[in-house]
Amino acid sequence: MVKLKKIRQLNPTLWRTCRVLAGETRLKLIRQLHQSKGAGVTDLAKAVGIGGSDASQELRRIQSRGLLRVERKRSFVFYRFGADPQVPSAAPLVKALLEVLGSSSEKQDAEIIRIAWGLAHPRRGALVQALLMAPKTLAQLGRDTGIPRNSVSRHIGIMEEAGWVAKQGQWLVGTVQPHPIARTLAQLLQE
Repeated sequence: MVKLKKIRQLNPTLWRTCRVLAGETRLKLIRQLHQSKGAGVTDLAKAVGIGGSDASQELRRIQSRGLLRVERKRSFVFYRFGADPQVPSAAPLVKALLEVLGSSSEKQDAEIIRIAWGLAHPRRGALVQALLMAPKTLAQLGRDTGIPRNSVSRHIGIMEEAGWVAKQGQWLVGTVQPHPIARTLAQLLQE
């Protein structure tokens, strides 16, 4: 049995950050913050077409991943897109997001959602990490990661759609797309 390097537990965890990035509304909020150079909850809610309470919850989710800077003045909260210096994994992700935020929003957002969803579960991160080290069969992958075979199969399908895994005969191969978000996530997985 090959002993795998334990998946690095990022603070916040990488799979939770991917889950945040896989949300269409959250990406709209990030895009709006990037375009406006910052705003309050009410303005952001109007700009993306959601209620103030929903906007507030989504912004807290994004902030918890270290992707927003927050200024509080009395009862007013002002959000800016930017890396929280207390979350080391946030800076490379913010840099990658900045590379793509200037592009066509719907197409880029769909691509970011697809890529992020591929790693939006802790088992998927472990599976991709193992496959980036070396190609494996389905049985080897399950054995090496300790993940039950039926779970491996289910996750492989999701990761294949997201571009993280390619099948070559009986072999599964980890892949990294040239997209800035994919490259950054792969780098964070391998650190």
